[in-house]
Amino acid sequence: MHIPPAMRTELHIIASCTDRKRAPVPLELHLRALREREPERRARRWWRNLWEHPHPTQPACDLYAGDHWRVVKELPALATEARFHPRLWVASAGYGLIPADAPVRPYSATFARGHADSVVPKADSRPTRELLRQWWRSLAREPGPAPGEPRLVQELARAAPRARFLVVASPAYIAALEEDLALAARALRHPEHLLVISTPAAASRGVLAPQWVPSSARLQSKYGGALSSLNARVARDLLVRARKKGEGSVMDAPSVQGYYGRLIHRSAPQKRFERTHMTDDEVMQFIARESRMERFSWSATLRRLRDSGRACEQQRFRRLFHQYQERVA
Repeated sequence: MHIPPAMRTELHIIASCTDRKRAPVPLELHLRALREREPERRARRWWRNLWEHPHPTQPACDLYAGDHWRVVKELPALATEARFHPRLWVASAGYGLIPADAPVRPYSATFARGHADSVVPKADSRPTRELLRQWWRSLAREPGPAPGEPRLVQELARAAPRARFLVVASPAYIAALEEDLALAARALRHPEHLLVISTPAAASRGVLAPQWVPSSARLQSKYGGALSSLNARVARDLLVRARKKGEGSVMDAPSVQGYYGRLIHRSAPQKRFERTHMTDDEVMQFIARESRMERFSWSATLRRLRDSGRACEQQRFRRLFHQYQERVA
């Protein structure tokens, strides 16, 4: 049965941005270039840099690269097939909440602590979650690259209280949006229509527990792809199920939580590889050797390291990779 778009249920898909970009990032648009440390002043200065920089803009959906974003771009079409009226949004550490077609410049900013371009200043002892929330609120006070568009998820929910929301992001991004998402759920006629797909974290046991859809590395063998895209692949599976069974039967939080919880419970633990652990100096030496042969992204270089039978935790490797880049720049 054909349902006119105007009569379909709105579905706002909100996905985190990616570290990988399809265009070189100007030096001035690396968050590490800022000297300010207080979140609000830092955010205002950062926005001024983004707004005034002469680098050409491009649609946000065309800027991001990597497996996560490739899967995210498939979600609106699947949502349409499931008889929703979807709109894709980006939860960006650099721009805040923006439509996927908003004009943006290449930038480097992340909610992940320890990264050279983290929104949390180095050696800042204040609680990470509060700093992330402050940054998100501060960016929301700026006009954004798409004038007139909402800058917070709660604004979207107040404007469309009967809409559904599908949020796909890592725990660090959910921590930044936690307060905003909780207020959005309260603004909805049916709070269970807001779904947060992410791996378990502190926020999954707090105010967002009723909306949290579990994602686990145990599901990687079922859905394939890189671990970084697993949340998006779970979202894709959910929309495929909604297309087959009807959105009302599979898109409520209790139903979704139960389905994926049982699926995780039945899945085998992720295969663990016996790899040789490395010191920071050994990792830096490996990065230096690889960089002399060919320039790779940090994620591709980490894959080469693991393929060689050696081990390094992802965030630690990314930090050392960026430190090496700063050292040779």
